[in-house]
Amino acid sequence: MPTLGQRLREEREKRGLSIAQLAAQTRISAQYFEAIERDDTSSLPGGFFYRSFVRQYAKLMDLPESAYRAEIEENLEMEAQTAATQPSALPPRRIDLPPMPTGRSDPKLETQRWLMRLGALVLVILLTSGVYALWQKWKQQHAEAVAQLAQQQPVQNSAALKKEAQPEKKDELAGQPASAETKPPETEPVGQAKASSPEPAAPPSQPSPAAAPPASPTGSVRVIVRASELTWVGVWQGQKQLFGDALQPGETRGFGADDRLRLRIGNAGGVEIEWNGRTIPSTGPRGQVRTVDFWADGYTVVQPTAPAAAAEPKPPEQQ
Repeated sequence: MPTLGQRLREEREKRGLSIAQLAAQTRISAQYFEAIERDDTSSLPGGFFYRSFVRQYAKLMDLPESAYRAEIEENLEMEAQTAATQPSALPPRRIDLPPMPTGRSDPKLETQRWLMRLGALVLVILLTSGVYALWQKWKQQHAEAVAQLAQQQPVQNSAALKKEAQPEKKDELAGQPASAETKPPETEPVGQAKASSPEPAAPPSQPSPAAAPPASPTGSVRVIVRASELTWVGVWQGQKQLFGDALQPGETRGFGADDRLRLRIGNAGGVEIEWNGRTIPSTGPRGQVRTVDFWADGYTVVQPTAPAAAAEPKPPEQQ
């Protein structure tokens, strides 16, 4: 029984066609047609090309598919057997693919995710609140420390002034009898009504050029405080405290009221005070605490009370 290659060659010769003509019509190399006619499948690139070339060859010869179906199936079986016996170039390995998304969500898993997000939000809020509370506490402690320092300095300065003034008081009392009692000179408030006997005014310190101008206070009583040294300042309007903090050198603050303002200074010599557009004399030396009450028509400097020991000096000893 003739083979498929022989039958194809017979059909070609009946039609008077050459292999070169077949190659020109199909653009297939002539050597592949020669290998098909010799039934030499090893000279072809592979089983796929053999089956494709055979179909094109048979189509040119007007052969039905049944004329070469058996040879095509036999070629397929031989190719499968050959592939099964030959080892693969790649080692076998397991490929794990993630499950395809189905569009459905797990309610339990979603609940856990929302709980984790809510917990993270609460943790962030607690952390920020703790930091803010610590900052406020530090700020309050800093203000209290500055106020205590300002109050301790006047006590030390008053003790030093008392020791310096003690010899002078003894000299003044040397010519008086032992039974004579001397009283400390009463201090009178300083105000607009006492203009006839003003206290010696210290030269006002010039405000720092780098300090920003304060906001213009409103009301019948307007007070502006300019700090030349570090000092604590408290301002009250009746029972209401308007301000209470330390002023840095060069810092300026303005306050206003309709009837009365009370100003308490921890370092009287370290500030310059302007009342209703007028610069008032210094209320005290450096390191001293002073309280000043301001009205629309005047102001009063509340002098600190002298200690009891200094108010009643003892008579000098008879020598």
